[in-house]
Amino acid sequence: MRRMRPSAERGQILVLAALMMVLLIAITGLAIDVSAAYVSDRWQRSVADAAALAGGQDLQVPGSRNLPSDPAELAAMYSRAEGHAMDVLVRDLRATATPTNADCFTSTGCSMPGTSYVVAVQAPSPSCVDCNRARAIQVSVRQPSFGLTFGRILGQDNWTINSTSVAGIVLQRQYGLVTLRPPRSRGSGSQNVDDISIAGGSKIIIDGADAATNTNLTCDGAASGAELRLGVGFSVFHWDIDEAWLSPPKDCDNPPAGEQLTSPIEDPGYPIPDRLDLPAGCPTSATTVCTYASVDDAKMTSADCASVVSSIAPAYNVVAANATCYLPGIYTSVLRDSQNTDFSILTAGVYFFDDGLDISGTLIGGYAAGPGVALVLPSCPGNSCPPFVANNAVSIALNLGTAYHDTSGTRATAAEWNGGLVQTTSDPPQLMTIIVEPDQLCLAPPFPVDEPSNACSNRQPQIKLPGGGNLAVAGVQYAPTDNTQVTGSSPQQGILGQVISWTISFSGNSTLNLEAFIVDDLGVLRLDPACSPTVNVCNP
Repeated sequence: MRRMRPSAERGQILVLAALMMVLLIAITGLAIDVSAAYVSDRWQRSVADAAALAGGQDLQVPGSRNLPSDPAELAAMYSRAEGHAMDVLVRDLRATATPTNADCFTSTGCSMPGTSYVVAVQAPSPSCVDCNRARAIQVSVRQPSFGLTFGRILGQDNWTINSTSVAGIVLQRQYGLVTLRPPRSRGSGSQNVDDISIAGGSKIIIDGADAATNTNLTCDGAASGAELRLGVGFSVFHWDIDEAWLSPPKDCDNPPAGEQLTSPIEDPGYPIPDRLDLPAGCPTSATTVCTYASVDDAKMTSADCASVVSSIAPAYNVVAANATCYLPGIYTSVLRDSQNTDFSILTAGVYFFDDGLDISGTLIGGYAAGPGVALVLPSCPGNSCPPFVANNAVSIALNLGTAYHDTSGTRATAAEWNGGLVQTTSDPPQLMTIIVEPDQLCLAPPFPVDEPSNACSNRQPQIKLPGGGNLAVAGVQYAPTDNTQVTGSSPQQGILGQVISWTISFSGNSTLNLEAFIVDDLGVLRLDPACSPTVNVCNP
């Protein structure tokens, strides 16, 4: 006999079904409202993008990295940027008039006449990830009462939709100084920090270039007068998200601006000459190289050296009686001069100093307007690597050509090697002068799976150069996994070409001008990732 379901149970099912239908309708309606809000946000963002780009194009002086020094001219520049951004907002939002409320140019914003929108135009931008705030503009478009259709079922009558965009002039980065050591923990809780270190009253001047580091910078106390001075429009770019680029309380005099990078600086991976191991006494040319078991085997005859000395510009002040001329090749013993009156002259070519150099006098190479010299030091683990010790040298002059102390002269070109040139793969390529072969166990970004050991961080510097007017080295100094040290005091200002190193330290009241090679003052106008809808949240 079949049992009948009570009528009360049948009524409960009808109630539950009705409630479920209401809930499904509410969820469906909410999805429709969300889609409509998303479409509105996308449209508002496109309007904000267009307005920010229109204003941003006014924030550069054509052909210059400089902003106007006159406050009135600078204010007029920003006023033009704000005005052009507002013109686009009025047009695209179809306002009935251009607002004149001063709040339009603050984070508060103002209502657009004849519309439901509130806009804010700010210059310089309060939000900037990868641009210079002084050259950026931020535009916000807000709809405070976006009406909902189905959301009212859930008690929501309207939402606020805010879309913001940042656009700015981005100038090409021109690094005169780069340190690559990654800011990661290295055993015993130690941290890799302060990869650019300036102490002892040293003044490092980079007039036409930026500085860059994967960690940060420190100066050894403001009282010492330590300073990193950059030209107008250049910055210190840094990646470490945990350390301020300038490490307090060790502060620089007049510290330059710092700009946060969104990704680490990578090793450019410049090509390094390979050794061609040929018998001692072989002929030297662009395609062959000699191996010298003794430094004496690499010396030119007195007569040949006298001819070389006579061809060197008088500005080098070479004393012929104290000069020794060397041929390029592989040196398996250290090249050393022990007297400050000595002159060691490197003729054009590539030098592999497998046992290092120890210079107390004067080292000259690349003294003519033609092909210059390249010095290559070997990679090795630990602290016993053959160094280039010249911090107490009288003078180091490499690849200055006939322009040494003579601005009308011509610098040397890249050293010739194996049918090619020792130069970077950049565009345009630049000559390389001092090179340390990279240690494959201590690699810079992109980082290996296993991070470098603490030994990579604490090893002794392999390049030790004199400071001030005792140093005149052109070209690129490339030591991507090794440390560079510049020590010394001189009243004159020295020259050091671009440095790419694991770390670098300056001390001893040294004054140096570091050079970059690509000078491009044309800025690029682009949207900044400060207001990415999925990554960064902009200020309203």
